[in-house]
Amino acid sequence: MTPAESALWECLRGGKLGFQFRRQHPIYGYIPDFVCLKKRLVIEVDGGYHYVGNQPLNDEERTKYLNQYGFEVIRFTNEEVLYETDSVISKIKQVMNKQPTIVTNNNAPATSPPRGDRGGLIIFSAPSGSGKSTIVQWLMKEHPDLNLYFSISCTSRAPRGTEQHGVEYFFLTPEEFRQRIENDEFLEYEEVYQDRFYGTLKAQVEKQLSEGQNVVFDVDVKGGVNIKKYYGERALSLFIQPPSVEELRRRLVGRATDTPEAIENRLAKAEYELTFAPQFDHIVVNDNLETAKTETLSIVRSFLCQP
Repeated sequence: MTPAESALWECLRGGKLGFQFRRQHPIYGYIPDFVCLKKRLVIEVDGGYHYVGNQPLNDEERTKYLNQYGFEVIRFTNEEVLYETDSVISKIKQVMNKQPTIVTNNNAPATSPPRGDRGGLIIFSAPSGSGKSTIVQWLMKEHPDLNLYFSISCTSRAPRGTEQHGVEYFFLTPEEFRQRIENDEFLEYEEVYQDRFYGTLKAQVEKQLSEGQNVVFDVDVKGGVNIKKYYGERALSLFIQPPSVEELRRRLVGRATDTPEAIENRLAKAEYELTFAPQFDHIVVNDNLETAKTETLSIVRSFLCQP
């Protein structure tokens, strides 16, 4: 962020003006500096040409574009933000007071905004050694504008080290986990061995979506297929595929972390998992890591930019 953007963000973040603002939250293919979804308000600092999808638009064109979706746009120069801060905040408040608050049909404040405001769901699955985790971590680290967040899963194991409940995982007892299974609260779950459960709560995913997060699932193939079936077109599913089983063998041997027997077990499992690939929206063949990264980024951006 520029110094002016950082200064304004300190005034907007954390609901300081009565409503939550988001930084670089995608809106119909455009990524504004700041947006308040409930007030349909976009704030830009400085101007020039910026992109909507792959199309460069100037300030006036972008304002017209956002207006058609009901968003009001305010623009400030860097100097205004840095040296006339009180005036800038006053103007933002005035516009917010004029803008209606987005509500649900029963006139209660919206907790589940429409498509343009809610986050998206992106599912990644792959055989072990395909490079899935490397690609996902690269997307999240190098492209913060995508607003990607892992879904926070549940586990029945005890916390390790500095892990905190509700941060790395939700830590449940095996009995609590079974009760939630009975209540049909999970999108997907697995008992990896006796009393050791992992799973994804429907309510937690909906909470993250309603906050505008684009929720990432890094799951096995069965979990990926189940989540896709549950959400349908609301979710994007990607299968990261090695170029061949022999190449996968080479990678697993190169890791030098598994015994020969463990590698053979992984390869047998990978051959089975590869049969699930046609059930995913996109298959990305990771023959060249940089190419696979670029292809995945293009697919994810295209999905998130859909109105």
